[in-house]
This record gives sequence, structure tokens and C-alpha cells, in this order.
Amino acid sequence: MSGLLTGIARYLRNLYGTMGLMDQVDLAYFKGGTVENVMPALADPLQRQRYAKAVRGLPDSVVFGLRAARWLKYEYGLNRVFSNGRASSAFDVYHETELTPAKFTKIPTVYSIYDLSLRYYRETHPRERVWFFEYFIKTRLQYAGHILTISEFVRQEIIEEFKLCPSMVTSVPLAPDPLFGPCRADRVEKVRLKYHLPNSYLLFVSSLEPRKNIDLLIEALEAATTDIPLVLVGWQGWGEKKWLDKIKGTALKRRIHIIGHLPDDDLKAIYNGAAALVYPSLYEGFGLPIVEAMACGCPVICSNAASMPEVAGDAAILVDPQKSDELAHAIDTLVHDTDLRTSFITKGFKQASSFSWLDTAGKTLDVFKKML
Repeated sequence: MSGLLTGIARYLRNLYGTMGLMDQVDLAYFKGGTVENVMPALADPLQRQRYAKAVRGLPDSVVFGLRAARWLKYEYGLNRVFSNGRASSAFDVYHETELTPAKFTKIPTVYSIYDLSLRYYRETHPRERVWFFEYFIKTRLQYAGHILTISEFVRQEIIEEFKLCPSMVTSVPLAPDPLFGPCRADRVEKVRLKYHLPNSYLLFVSSLEPRKNIDLLIEALEAATTDIPLVLVGWQGWGEKKWLDKIKGTALKRRIHIIGHLPDDDLKAIYNGAAALVYPSLYEGFGLPIVEAMACGCPVICSNAASMPEVAGDAAILVDPQKSDELAHAIDTLVHDTDLRTSFITKGFKQASSFSWLDTAGKTLDVFKKML
């Protein structure tokens, strides 16, 4: 919640921001040594990026040790705060939103799992993160009284992977941030000029990491008959970026604009100005950019894998994330067929409106009430 504003932080801040307005629950936030009534501030983006870059330069074993030590300190602080009888009696449920449940029994724990990519796509994560998850999940899962996840697809994976009773796992979908929606043409033009973007472009929004399948996206861009540019928005992420080497010194380099992480107001305008969002991820627990784009009137091409068909419904062109020619064909079709684009924009507005944070907060609160 206090990290960079990526999918998980956006989810938690919208969830608890909405829940706090419902007058049905008293909220407090554990900050490592204290419990506070105010939602933690987000991390400073530049400082967090510099820290992440420095840490990734260390051996995996060292990073794992640092991460494990931090987590044990976190557990100690959590249990110390709640060893006070007054603190325990003040709260009914603890919601753990990190990679693993805490070793904590003072009050019932609801544990959020966003996806199982650390099990099924290990090679797309830093090794130390995989080691951390595997080491702690084996001894900490027993402390979760209930598991909350973000799509029915992931719910079924969790039940099968950990051999859990279905009644112990609940899926509650996410929603686009209320900020995202149509905006005026002059605002779109102002932001386009601010980032020196072309008049027409495809858009990719996510951290630039292996699971997002950017290599295949670049192959599809090469194979497509249209020469429409591609705009990449998101944090640098981790892992090798072979696609960067591939585009150097080629005509593709002039067609690809990498603009990093953006303020939400600017991202909204760039969604509005895009010919399409292209999201060929190998695996997602939900895929927030899909519904964010739809809410802004941006048609979507996304993978037919994992949770993405569930999230996109009939409002996107679904493609096999292993087939660059299929993605290239979808790009050509959507760029050149104005009627098709219009139909997907209309369907997208309807699909995005079927998700709401009020609904998400209410269903999450129902899970907490069950724990009582």
C-alpha cells in the first residue's frame, strides 16, 4: 500500500479509500511498529527506483536474507503491538496484503493472493523473490483464516495448488480507478505534445518485466502491415530486456516511445488518445490496464490466457500470447477497421462500468464479517 503506485498499491488504496467512506467499519494501518488511522503515503518514486536498482545489483542470496530479515522484524512488530490486550480487543480482523501471511494469531487473518505467478512463472521473477515466497508460504499459510483473491481464475488455482476447501477462498474483482474516463480533446493533445508522442499510437501500460511479454509485442509490431508507433508506459521493472537490444539500430527504434511511469492525469489522457491498448501478458491475476483503458474509451487487444478473458468479457480482441502473427493480425484489423474500433469502444465502456470499487469494498467487507 505504501510502495510504488503499481497494480497492488492501486488496488489497496482504492479498496480502503472506498471502505473508509462506507461508515460500516473502523480502519487502521499497521506501519511496522505502530497502528495508525491514516493510510500510509506512497513511496517517493525516484528514491524507490534508485533503491530497487541498487538492491538488484546484490547477489540473490543477500537480497533474500535482507528480505527475510525485514519480514521477521515485521512479524515481531505486529505481534508486539497486539500483545497489548487493548490493541487486540480494538480490532476484529487483520488483512495481510504482502507476499505471505504473517505468523500472527491475536486476531483472525485474511490473506490476499493476487496471482500464482511465483509458482507458475518463476522464471519471470527475481530468484530471491521466488525463494522468499516458497520459504515462508510453507510455514505461514496455516495462519490465514481466509484467502482473498481478485479473479475466479486465480481462486480456482489457489484451491487446487494448496489443496484448500473452496469455502476458504473468495474472489472479489477489482475495478478501474474512478479517475479513468473520457477527457477533452484539448487535454489529450496537450499531454501528447508534452511527451512528444505521434498523432496515432498503440499503447502498452505495465511494469516492463518478462511476464508482460514485450518481446512478442515487438515481434508482432515488426510483422504487422501498419507502421503505427508503440508507446510503452510503466516502471522499468526487472529482468532481461532483449527487445531493447533488438530494436537498436533498426527502423523499429523510431516507432517505439518509452516514457516510463506517468502521473495518473497524464496516463488518463494517453489512454484517451491511443488507437488501442495492446496487452499480451503471459499471465495476470486480473489486469487493471484492461479496464482502465476501456473506461477511457480505448479499445483493447489482450491475451486469451489466465484471468484476462474473465476481465475483458466480449469487449476486447483476445489473442494467443504465444503467437506473434495472431497479435500482428489483431493490430492490423483494429487499426484499419473504424467500425470495429467503435464497437469495441462501446463494449468497453459497458464492461468497465460492470466493475466498481463500491462493489469491491462491500464484498470484501462481507469476507471480513464472515471471519467474526
